[in-house]
Amino acid sequence: MKKRDVLQLKKNLLKNGTRFIDLKYTSLTGNMHHITVPIERYDKVINEGVGADGSSLPGYKAVEKGDMLLLPDLDTLMFDPFFEKKTATFLCSIYSPDTLKPFERDTRYVAHRAVSYLQQELKTNAFFQPELEFYIFEDADFGEGPGSGHYRLTTEDQHHESVSYPIMRKRGYHVGPPADKYFNLRNSLVEALAAFGIGTKYHHHEVGSKGQMEIELLFEPLVKSADNIFLAKYIIKCECQHHGKYITFMPKPLLDEPGSGLHVHQYLGTKKKSLFYSPTHDNYLSPFCLYYIAGILHHSRALCAFTSPSTNSYKRLIPGFEAPTYTDFAVGSRKTAIRLPKYLKNKKMMEIEYRIPDATSNPYLAMAAILLAGIDGIKNKYKVNRKEKLPTNVYEAINALRKDHAFLKQGNVFSQDLIDSWIEVKTKQFEEIHLRPHPHEFTLYFGM
Repeated sequence: MKKRDVLQLKKNLLKNGTRFIDLKYTSLTGNMHHITVPIERYDKVINEGVGADGSSLPGYKAVEKGDMLLLPDLDTLMFDPFFEKKTATFLCSIYSPDTLKPFERDTRYVAHRAVSYLQQELKTNAFFQPELEFYIFEDADFGEGPGSGHYRLTTEDQHHESVSYPIMRKRGYHVGPPADKYFNLRNSLVEALAAFGIGTKYHHHEVGSKGQMEIELLFEPLVKSADNIFLAKYIIKCECQHHGKYITFMPKPLLDEPGSGLHVHQYLGTKKKSLFYSPTHDNYLSPFCLYYIAGILHHSRALCAFTSPSTNSYKRLIPGFEAPTYTDFAVGSRKTAIRLPKYLKNKKMMEIEYRIPDATSNPYLAMAAILLAGIDGIKNKYKVNRKEKLPTNVYEAINALRKDHAFLKQGNVFSQDLIDSWIEVKTKQFEEIHLRPHPHEFTLYFGM
């Protein structure tokens, strides 16, 4: 913003009774962090930023070099309805305080670099549309210790105060009331998203019979779409907490129930025209689009380290639950890694849907990595000529990333330092899970 606009923004905030400024930013793994300052410190915050300790965030900085600087992106102004006092909130970029240059591990900065690289190479823009899937629970109890480990999730039809109209297993898709108990709550979630300027395409009950939901957002440019996912997870959790519900974006919280993905529809072009469209080719797919698809599929095993980065992710990517298990694509199929929507009426807005990701990913890194894989396919004119099995655990995905990451470093979008840090953090998470006894091991082995 220009200086006069910054001053006008301050006047407007003071005029409408704003008492606090909340600065939100993401860790490397995608978790939200924030710091709140009184409105009286507006000038200092805008001009000088706010210091933060990067050593307290996994994968960001060592203790001896922990200082970071948060600077608000003034174009992201929102008013946070979950604060009792009127609070303006901004998303932040992270800078190194000694050089005042962007911090290379700031994941939002990585997403901006990916967009710049796309414009430099192909003179176009990328648009993404996410589908947020999640489960709602009445109660959630979990914990562990040296001699114990447990979790218990309670759905509404198990709740002693509920009048239950049960949904048959795998029969929850678009189910109507009263079996769909959460339609009013989802309306509240959509209104809460709108208060943050996040548009919604629709919402519905998903296939999972134990309270699985979907809210689909609208197409936006890559960074805005990643911002929307980042904020939507916060908004949905806060609004559900207000209604006394637990929610989780875990890919597979329940045994033998469908998993929750973060399917991302996407295309390159403008708001009015997709470069993926061709009136003269099969299924209206341009050669440009097929190269893009081939690039994503070619790198999908390595992409999994960013798009499906949790140990729980691979309990979802199994046969039998409309989840992909191979690097394949098809028209209309919900079992493939990439689906070409068959019902799309306006073919000039041709899109593809990538179905591997889930919401344990950092949306800035996941979308940037997907885009870079597609660009690599276009530049090298890859063809879809092989079908590989996806990793079966996060350690396989990490090893695939170790072998295949040169495409991420094109245009200096991902640094080697960030990739190494990501591998380190995710390897540690895998090892932490791998070390712990699993409840089913007691069933199998305790009496042997």
